[in-house]
Parts: sequence; structure tokens; C-alpha cells
Amino acid sequence: MKRVEIKLNISAVAPLLDIIKQAADDLRGQLAIRATFPEHDEEFNETWTAELLAGQNSDVRELLGLFGSEFFAEGSIAIDSRNSDSLLRGCSALRIQILSHWLQGIPTDLLEEEDVPPEAIADAVRVPFAAYTFLDQVQKIILEHLDPLAAEA
Repeated sequence: MKRVEIKLNISAVAPLLDIIKQAADDLRGQLAIRATFPEHDEEFNETWTAELLAGQNSDVRELLGLFGSEFFAEGSIAIDSRNSDSLLRGCSALRIQILSHWLQGIPTDLLEEEDVPPEAIADAVRVPFAAYTFLDQVQKIILEHLDPLAAEA
């Protein structure tokens, strides 16, 4: 089993975790992306939505679990091939929530740019932008070093 350990600056990541946790709280009762169903069966749609929500909440909890007491003691998180898929989904849900809650006015090209100068982002949204970017980097590390699709091939 492959494993990646990421060493992080605790004081830099702590404010980002506040935003990430708030986004996670916001998602507890709603999907990051509204589900649409071809069926007009209300009971089926409610059941399916509940299952999607339970999965999303599990993925987000898995991600937040990386930032427990061990992280604050050692400053590192460990990701392995067992949790990489869940972490990718959790990061995606949180990024969507951060985007829709805090970053609506930021142009797409800035959101996807690797080296955005701090002055390009308004003071009021710098921390949410950094949280969004941080989650993006976690996803890139997972995809680069753990390649979740390799197990399927």
C-alpha cells in the first residue's frame, strides 16, 4: 500500500481549517451539488439523496480526521491508497462549498492559477481562497502520488 506523508506549517494551515470546518458544517445537511433524478418517484429520490449525503459526510469526516491532535502535535498528515478516493471526494465537496459561499466573485482563471499574487485577491476572501487552493493541492498530491485509478486498471 502506497502512503504519502505531507509536512505542513501548523500556523499557516490552522486558519484554513477554520474555513474548511465551516464549509463542512454547512454541508452536513445538504449536497455540495444538487442531485437531479430522471425518476419522478419522490420516495426514491429522497432515499437516494440521503445516501449521497451520508457518503459526502463520510468523505468530509475522513478529510477532517487528518487534522486531529496528531496533526497539531507533529504538523503532518498521512494519506494512503485506502483513503485516497474518499479524500478526493471530500476535498471536492468542500471546494465547491467554499467556492459557492465565499468565492463567487473571483474569476475562474484566478481560481485555477497556480501562483496568484495575494494582492489579486480581496482581503475579505484571502483565507477562503487559500483554503480552496490548499484543498486543490491536497487533491493534486493524491492524484500524483497515489493514483487512485491505477488500482482499477
